[in-house]
Amino acid sequence: MILSFITNDPIMASYVQSAGIDRIMIDLEVKDKNIRQSGRNLFLSDHTIIDIPTIKKIFKKNSLFVRINPINNNSKKEIETVIRMGADIVMLPFFHSLDEVKTFLKLTDGAVINSLLIETKEAAELLPQIVDLKGVHEIHIGFNDLSISFGYKTIFDPILNGSLEEYATIVNNKKLQWGFGGIAKLSDTTLPVNPELILCEQLRLKASIGWLGRSFRDSLDRNNIRLSLQKEVSLIRNFLRDYSQAPKDFFDHKHTTLLEQIHLMKNQTK
Repeated sequence: MILSFITNDPIMASYVQSAGIDRIMIDLEVKDKNIRQSGRNLFLSDHTIIDIPTIKKIFKKNSLFVRINPINNNSKKEIETVIRMGADIVMLPFFHSLDEVKTFLKLTDGAVINSLLIETKEAAELLPQIVDLKGVHEIHIGFNDLSISFGYKTIFDPILNGSLEEYATIVNNKKLQWGFGGIAKLSDTTLPVNPELILCEQLRLKASIGWLGRSFRDSLDRNNIRLSLQKEVSLIRNFLRDYSQAPKDFFDHKHTTLLEQIHLMKNQTK
């Protein structure tokens, strides 16, 4: 599984590279995000376009991932700039139409790996058509905005209602790389849903990309971030190695347990 970590901190970037994480993301998305995620305690990035060459110099051996803003009048300039500055992968977030995707693909013009973030109801409904477009390389299902768009009570509702499995089937049939949500620290016992169960769900659905999420970053040991990061990444890598070839019955059992935990969490937050 390809692991990604969001940071614009040069020191953290060096730790990320040492820990064997595959990608660093520079997150430039700010357009209207504070409005649509208002009151939800979600991540709003302070990254800027000048972070790209700074991190690129440090993270030399691996891929630099840049999430841009949704399509707007400045998209051509923004995309040309991030590519010129060294982006290997560019992600388009928060789109609602095929025209937006086609515009994005035209502007990147085959220069980078194109990643699409499915986080609106309209994008999810268009997924069967999106995966047929030439130039689409990767898909990520973003739980935060998707839950807002659909009016879900929790970010885990796509797992609960079976829609995530439908998305997985659509993407896997096209043999595209994809992922969903975020991965928390496997050692974190304070979360309402066991992070090992989420990782099992990624394996069950044949996801190939994992984002180390905000809870992962924020709960690293601040007294020794480098060692803490290496330890937690090793736990994830070892887990993936040990269970990637587990039988179907194992994943079915873990899926059932995951559904039970999500139901319990929903009942406790009513």
